[in-house]
Amino acid sequence: MLINVLNGSLKKVAILSNELPNAPSYYNDEFHDYLEQGATTFSFTVAKVINNQLQDYTQFLSDQSYFSFRKNGRDYLMTPSSEQSVHETSTEISFFCVSLDRELINEQANSLTNTASHNIQWYFDQMGLISRTQITIGINEVSNLTRVINYDAQESKLSRLISVINNFNAEFDFVTTLNNDGSLGTVVLNIYKENDGQNAQGVGTKRDDVRLTFGKNIEDVEVDVSDDGFFNAAYLTGADGFSWKNYDFSYKNSDGVEEFYKRKGSEIAYAPLSAKMFPSQLKTDKGDIWTNSDRTTEYKNANDMWGYIVSQFKQYAYKQITYTVTPSSTLVNQLVGDGRPLQKGDTVIIQDDNYMDIDGNVGLILSARVSEIITSDTNPANNKIVFSNYKKLKSEASSDIKAIVSQLVNDATPYFADIATSNGVQFKNGTGSTILSAHIYKGSATTETIAESYEWSKDGTVVANAQTITVDASGVADKAVYSFKATVAGKVVASQSVTITNVDDGTSPINLVIESSNGYQFKNNIINTTFTAILYQNNTEIDRDGTEFAYIWTKTNSDGTVDTAWNLAHQTSQKSITITNSDVWQRATFDCTAEPLN
Repeated sequence: MLINVLNGSLKKVAILSNELPNAPSYYNDEFHDYLEQGATTFSFTVAKVINNQLQDYTQFLSDQSYFSFRKNGRDYLMTPSSEQSVHETSTEISFFCVSLDRELINEQANSLTNTASHNIQWYFDQMGLISRTQITIGINEVSNLTRVINYDAQESKLSRLISVINNFNAEFDFVTTLNNDGSLGTVVLNIYKENDGQNAQGVGTKRDDVRLTFGKNIEDVEVDVSDDGFFNAAYLTGADGFSWKNYDFSYKNSDGVEEFYKRKGSEIAYAPLSAKMFPSQLKTDKGDIWTNSDRTTEYKNANDMWGYIVSQFKQYAYKQITYTVTPSSTLVNQLVGDGRPLQKGDTVIIQDDNYMDIDGNVGLILSARVSEIITSDTNPANNKIVFSNYKKLKSEASSDIKAIVSQLVNDATPYFADIATSNGVQFKNGTGSTILSAHIYKGSATTETIAESYEWSKDGTVVANAQTITVDASGVADKAVYSFKATVAGKVVASQSVTITNVDDGTSPINLVIESSNGYQFKNNIINTTFTAILYQNNTEIDRDGTEFAYIWTKTNSDGTVDTAWNLAHQTSQKSITITNSDVWQRATFDCTAEPLN
């Protein structure tokens, strides 16, 4: 990344770069892009002394400097600002910068006494929040809304700006445009309706093209459940003893089922679905099934009391579930979905099939927003994406999501190959023939999948493009390896091989069979089995103790490439080897060759 160094007049005076030759470099960099604050921070360090020589560019690095750059398709102008915005030693200088105007950060907004309802622009103008800055308002999705807002004390203009926007149930983003020389062009404040998980997206994009999955670009998904503050019935009293006894209210969920109610003649509001899920008594047909909470409110009318208790039921009538998703560090700059990296505010779907609900349904599906992005050019292992606004999705709630998840599971399920023979795999004295048939199966399915095409090879040379081939003994001098590849949707999905032998001296050949202590197919990445090479001659096992032959194991990856590192690690003769999930990703083929020691 190229960083423009600007002076106090926002004129370009130097550059920093880790790619350009002879340019001053930077290190210990960390870039944070925050959704909630609508801003970014950037910290980095530059060496002042190289080979015991103070560098000339140091004169351009000070507390009066600004820094601009382009990152992930967006422009940024950064201002050193914090309790320690600049830290300088005898050998280096470090900066902590923010992407906001110094006036917003340091100037104070005064108290405001107001009794009328105004739009958001009125509050900006009345308190001079952006009028004396280079900031202009671009998108304003709440321009038609009005609010009555008062402020009793002073606070920074930035804090006041955020407060006003929050009062309008909105979120925001600053968009900077740089001139060609790296100096500041424009700063636009875009204001969006707050993300509601349904109709309003807010900052960012609803990325329907992206599905993040555990084991691929998600390293871990954690779920924590708390019943702190739980209740599903409430005896409510208004301010000054106000009673709502003569009022009737009902709240239905998205499925049209009554989720909360308050009946006329009663002071109590109920959450019946919660009581059904979490009754207070083990025997729900006897006694009181409700967990009650008596509350006195500040409200003086029934509608406000109802709105209050509905919001409380939504928060406390069910167990409070907290999700924590840990993405891989490479996801930060990874092109996902339709080819764009994730940006702050983006909403994505996250899937983990290592969860099962009480009905036996497999798979946890979450909707989440990108709330913070952390990147480092010089320490990419520190790259991180932070998610928030988690929402558990039901696979049956959306046919689109269900289809997508089904497709994801189907795509991740490997094929297994098998070769059937009509007359075995051994010839004697050059006579006879056998038919080899190629078969593939999806996962643990017992029904065969018919591939689009099959390719047979003999000792590595393609001999036929068909599902079955006939092998004549006359074509096998001593032994030959026949293998096939099966193609589905233009991709090779499975392969298998078999050795055909021809015995001319009347002596039965030695056959090697690999036995597995725990089968050959595994699910959910739980793999633990022992492979043992068994030698047979004249239908009798030989070399039981593994002292007469050397056993060399080899592994071929699911894409057909030889796993050289694994083979080198297992080149020592072993009659039995243990295979775990560290040895297999989706699918692998293991072979063993036995050679006489004498």
